[in-house]
Amino acid sequence: MNIIEPLQWRYATKRMTGSTIPEKELESILEAIRLAPSAYGLQPYRVIVTENRELITQIFEQACPQVVLQQCSHLLIFKAKKQLDKVYVEEFLEEFRSVRKATDAHIDGYREKIHRVINDPAINTFNWTTHQTYLALGYATFAAALLGIDATPIEGFNPKALNRLLALNEEEEETVLMLTLGYRDAGEDRLAHQPKVRQPLHKLVERL
Repeated sequence: MNIIEPLQWRYATKRMTGSTIPEKELESILEAIRLAPSAYGLQPYRVIVTENRELITQIFEQACPQVVLQQCSHLLIFKAKKQLDKVYVEEFLEEFRSVRKATDAHIDGYREKIHRVINDPAINTFNWTTHQTYLALGYATFAAALLGIDATPIEGFNPKALNRLLALNEEEEETVLMLTLGYRDAGEDRLAHQPKVRQPLHKLVERL
C-alpha cells in the first residue's frame, strides 16, 4: 500500500460539493478513531457525528462561520473530558479485564498507574485529554485520505457557543475540535490545485 499518495492528495478542503459519503466509509473512519492510540488506552474523549442540517446551520451561525460546514456530508465534533472520575476508570478496567483476561493483581497495578497520572496536581487534566483527542483526529484525517474522502480539521470556533448548542456540562467535558467530511468542489476551492507547502525532510527531521 502506498500511503504517501493519499497524504499528498489530501488538504484542508475549503469548499465541498454537499455529496454524501457512503455509510460504510464513514464507519471505517470512526473505527480508525476507535483504534487510535491514547494514554493507557483510556480514550478520554467522545465524538459526536452529525449530518443534521439544522444543527450544522446553528453551529455555522453561532460558533463557526466557515462555509465548508454548510457543504460537508458529515460533521465530527470531538469533545474532551475535563476529569476522569472513579466510575470512568473502573468501567475501563472492567473492559480491560474482559479483553485481556487480566488478573486482579495486574488490574490493581494498572489502576494505580492511571490514578498516579490523573490525580497528579501538576498535570492539567483537560490539557492532557485534549492532547489525546488530537491523536484521534490525526487517525480520522489519515483514514479519510486513504478512502479518498476530504476532511477539514477545524480549531477556529467558539467552544462556549458550541458547548451550549450541544447542551454539554462544561464541568465534565468541552468541545475541542471539529472535522468536516465530504468531497472537494475543485471548481470552487482555490486551494484544490495548489501544491502542498511543507518543510523539506532534512529540515524537519533530526537523526541522532
